[in-house]
Amino acid sequence: MTAAAPADVAGARAGLRREDAIEAAGRRSLAFADFHTHDRFSRDSILSEDKFIRLALERGLTHVAVTNHNNVEGAIAVRDRVAALGVEDRLTVILGEEVSTSDGEVVGLFLERTIPRGLTADQTADEIHAQGGLVSIPHPFDPIRPSHIRLAPLETLAAAGKIDMIEVFNSRVTFSRHNEQAAEFAARHGIPGIACSDSHSGFEVAMSFNALPAFATADELRDGLVENEWHGNRSTVLIHLTTRYAVWSNIVRHWLGRDTATAPVLGPEPPRRVEKKPIEAPAPAELPNPDDPEASDDRG
Repeated sequence: MTAAAPADVAGARAGLRREDAIEAAGRRSLAFADFHTHDRFSRDSILSEDKFIRLALERGLTHVAVTNHNNVEGAIAVRDRVAALGVEDRLTVILGEEVSTSDGEVVGLFLERTIPRGLTADQTADEIHAQGGLVSIPHPFDPIRPSHIRLAPLETLAAAGKIDMIEVFNSRVTFSRHNEQAAEFAARHGIPGIACSDSHSGFEVAMSFNALPAFATADELRDGLVENEWHGNRSTVLIHLTTRYAVWSNIVRHWLGRDTATAPVLGPEPPRRVEKKPIEAPAPAELPNPDDPEASDDRG
């Protein structure tokens, strides 16, 4: 596997537009993918399915991994909405989840069902692979987010060959040196690097993306990462205020009896706060009907 070189994060691929990637790639069949996104099924987002889909298409993405906190239901809702809109040929939705493990956050892609939070990072990686999925490590060195994976478990996963990709550029990372640390780690361990928007709001959709050979399966993606050209753009340093707003907005709506798709268990958790006992995924009855206009209303 080809690793991301530290020099890439220093600016070789940063700040490029999708149009630049298309021109450089010529007529090859490419996917333009973001492997880390959120919508209203995360408690720190109020982005509706329809707005998310519209922005992804407008901004040229062909593949999106919807990776809400501790649930795969949000990704299923986006996938089903894409089908209902008849745009499956333009936008492929990858079912994903950002799992709060007892060691920090781990992302699973190509999942079939929710992986409960509270397992160790190693157990979570095994659960992801057991579903035929891929393991991605989000923002591993970002100290601004205490939910990131700790170094010792990260080293253990890498040594065991259980990491399929690492975010070497996350648009929400405040200081570039922390993205550079991720790139250096990926290069040292021979792990493919990716760029992700980690979008929680409409402003951030497609902020960063990956240009790689078109793929339809986990195996095809794994093979295609060898040729991945990632393109990263940083969000504003104030972007985390939008997630704070979303959290409080969802809390207020809950108090008012106007529940969103989220529930108290659906959110990022620092490793020290994650319960050791896995928490079951919300029952379908606890989640609103994605077709309900009130539930789907985008409020930001």
